[in-house]
Amino acid sequence: MSDSRIVAAVFGAAARPDKRAIVAPREALTYGELERRAGAVAKQLGAAPGNVVGLLYPNSPGFAAGLLGALWAGKTAALFPFVAPPPVLKLMAAAAGVRTVLAAEELAPRAAEAGLDVVTTAAPAADSGPSPADRSQREAVLIYTSGTTGMPKAVALSEENLLANVEGCRVAGPFSGDDVMLAILPLFHAFGLTVTLLLPLTLGGTVILEDRFVPRTSLQSVETHRVTAMIGVPSQFRLLAKEPADVDAASLRLCIAGAERLGDQTAAAFENRFERPLLQGYGATEASPVVSFNRLGRNRPGSVGLPLPNARVTIREDSHELPAGDQGEVCIEGPSVMLGYYGQPEATAKKIPAGVLRTGDRGWLDGDGYLHLAGRADDMVKVAGEKVYPAEIERVLEQLEGVEEAAVVGATSEARGTSLIAFVAARSGVTLDSAAVRAAARERLEALKTPRSVHILEQLPRALGGKVDKKALLELASGEA
Repeated sequence: MSDSRIVAAVFGAAARPDKRAIVAPREALTYGELERRAGAVAKQLGAAPGNVVGLLYPNSPGFAAGLLGALWAGKTAALFPFVAPPPVLKLMAAAAGVRTVLAAEELAPRAAEAGLDVVTTAAPAADSGPSPADRSQREAVLIYTSGTTGMPKAVALSEENLLANVEGCRVAGPFSGDDVMLAILPLFHAFGLTVTLLLPLTLGGTVILEDRFVPRTSLQSVETHRVTAMIGVPSQFRLLAKEPADVDAASLRLCIAGAERLGDQTAAAFENRFERPLLQGYGATEASPVVSFNRLGRNRPGSVGLPLPNARVTIREDSHELPAGDQGEVCIEGPSVMLGYYGQPEATAKKIPAGVLRTGDRGWLDGDGYLHLAGRADDMVKVAGEKVYPAEIERVLEQLEGVEEAAVVGATSEARGTSLIAFVAARSGVTLDSAAVRAAARERLEALKTPRSVHILEQLPRALGGKVDKKALLELASGEA
């Protein structure tokens, strides 16, 4: 068996080779079949030059086999976004020293255009598989952050990082090998990789893998496969709550939303539709990624829950820990904190001084240890010299009648300085008036926190991972700055 702890965890239980590991729209793999597929990949990659190989796959069994095969071969897997154009792929590959990329057949031309040596998956051989490969480097995966400006950084995570996060989630969930996980998040993101793929596979569970998110299809999967756990971003749960299809979702026991703020309306709509709570969580790619989430029976709406049992969360200001109730920067310590930004020692030293991860998020811990978020430090906007966090304004806007969701950005001009611009989407069947929304907000907000203008959109723009695309909103707002 491989020297990889993750590979050993997934395939080490001889009692489950015939159990379903992954069920996808066009194929399904048992644990035995996945092991043979991963072994074939490991053989292919064994002679590939360098320690790092790229992985360019959509959500598919090929992604899982490619990742496990790369680890089996002793390689570090750089998880390239499958939507990245050739020029971006070329830059990402160069920064990580990648020469060879394992790619889905339909994506191979794009990788070749980026100047990479392309390997596509071969059929599994009939022999016993590749010889174990020693891991000569600590990095297991490189995951690219979704930075708002410039090139994303490659977050280097070890197998120890990933397995520690899996273990923390297992205990806190709790999760077990009996769980059936619906995977609707991109697997090249840390949230999708750790929670919806590695967590169930290392426990011997089953992953229902969807290549793209379609609300009706997802709900049909819940009914057909008796899904027990579903992890996603708030916008996905909002669409699931609105989907009119009549399905049996009684099997669902654990539904967790993360990656962005969960609005009260979305949480209420989901609970009303499916008669189970939607639990909010929080994470950061640099933390592998889960930091905290609310537990069944211990849900505190408005918070992002209790930290994982093997993570230490503190609130700090200028490196000093603050007491409960005081707001500051959310900081994390523990075995899930990344190795660093690959090839960027200075950026790493700034991000994790003395082993303490500085998330850049602002928040506080209440007296019971629940974590609450105020917003990202880099989202903070200075209006008339005062610090304003858009998340606070967004929560107020979403409490107004008829508002489905809201996003606020700060637009800057020489003439006016920085102004708050709000974008809102209406609930189904409701027509909103921008002036009326602004007037209602003005009654509930301080003057400097009241948006200068409100724009009504049919829906808010979103990045691939499902988060609101504030960069796109800033471009829309720039015309009136």
